[in-house]
Amino acid sequence: MQGVDAFLVNILFPLPPLFFLPIVFSAKESPVIMKKDRLHLLFRSYLEQTLCESEETELMQILAGLKDDELKRLVEECYDTLPETYKLDEAASDRLYKLLVKRTSAKTYLPSFAKGGFFTRFAAAAAVAIILLTATLYIFNNEPENPAKEINKIVEIAKPLQKPLYKNDIKPGGNKAILTLADGTKVVLDDAKEGKLHKQGNTTIIKLDSGSLAYDTSSESPTLEKIVQYNTLTTPRGGKYCVTLPDGTIVWLNASTTLRFPIAFAGKTRKVEVKGEAYFEVAKNEAMPFIVKAGNSEIKVLGTHFNVMAYADEKLFKTTLLEGSVEVSLISGAANTTNEEAVIRLEPGQQAQVFDNNEMTVVEANTEEAIAWKNGFFIFEDEPIESVMQKLARWYDVNVVYETTNESMLYTAKISRTKNISEVLRKLEMTETIHFKIDGKIVTVLQ
Repeated sequence: MQGVDAFLVNILFPLPPLFFLPIVFSAKESPVIMKKDRLHLLFRSYLEQTLCESEETELMQILAGLKDDELKRLVEECYDTLPETYKLDEAASDRLYKLLVKRTSAKTYLPSFAKGGFFTRFAAAAAVAIILLTATLYIFNNEPENPAKEINKIVEIAKPLQKPLYKNDIKPGGNKAILTLADGTKVVLDDAKEGKLHKQGNTTIIKLDSGSLAYDTSSESPTLEKIVQYNTLTTPRGGKYCVTLPDGTIVWLNASTTLRFPIAFAGKTRKVEVKGEAYFEVAKNEAMPFIVKAGNSEIKVLGTHFNVMAYADEKLFKTTLLEGSVEVSLISGAANTTNEEAVIRLEPGQQAQVFDNNEMTVVEANTEEAIAWKNGFFIFEDEPIESVMQKLARWYDVNVVYETTNESMLYTAKISRTKNISEVLRKLEMTETIHFKIDGKIVTVLQ
């Protein structure tokens, strides 16, 4: 089974295992008659994981007593009330159906209406579907000696939940950064109180809240503006932060990132330097272009939104444009000058990729994936496990040890960055292609 497709099944069903309840219902019992709104309420509560044990039992009793056509009608009714986050497109629905059949020891476990065209709608109501599969097992399996064991053949969720190799858990990163002032003074921002932090020349540094910083520059003394002083904002592993620069440009820093910038912009350009990953919303100023130096490349803009990924341990640097236009050029020679012949202009939705051998190319970008970190998500798109773990290591501040690797296995998923690392790893383990061990700050990748 391909890791990507297998992962599809498992990430669709992050629901509590109702089927572990030690209850066996008889298909011969009369259906429990109740109002539709009561059924819908139970379904919705199940999706939100707020059902109490008695309500879970009540729901299972109702479903176990419904006939095939009644189940079909129930799914159709409930589907229209589901939020969009629970719905799939037709292609994903088809893949899900095939995988469910493959993971089932007997096809009769799937109700007849789940096969064929209706499954698009059936699987689109993904969370509802798993409840129906649980209930219909009692209807279509003649001799369920061990219902919980039989249902595990469909979703095989028991093993990951045991967590035998997780000696501890690790919380996600948060708003953490260190500001280094022009005189070398270091300010730990996560410890600093909100309000005025420091004054450098005409510039006042203000901590707005637990995750953002602002530079307020007055024009009382033009002489001081000519004296260029630099500050450096650094996020550690497991950290992120946001800063509003003196010109109004807003910059979000991902984990393990450094941004060097002047406390006041003077001259013909606004130039900053980034190492790591940052998202820029540049304030427009046609008279003073904004320039970002990132590794062996330079990005020149007037006013736009773009993401720069320039970690030293990555094989290539990426500049992804979301709005406006930018020019990306290569930096060459000991003089650290740009190569005028190697300049690429990006349009929204494009990404410039710069390799360590100074080759540069342009590709169509997945902009959602490029800025997922800023929006609070991991998005893995056909990525090998090394790439996945590299991102996890930065955000959870862990060291990764490999006892096995498989470069041919690629992973695709969208997972919240607010989850503990154990929840992320368990979702990867559900592909049945990989397992992990957590011991302190070390995560070991197992076969």
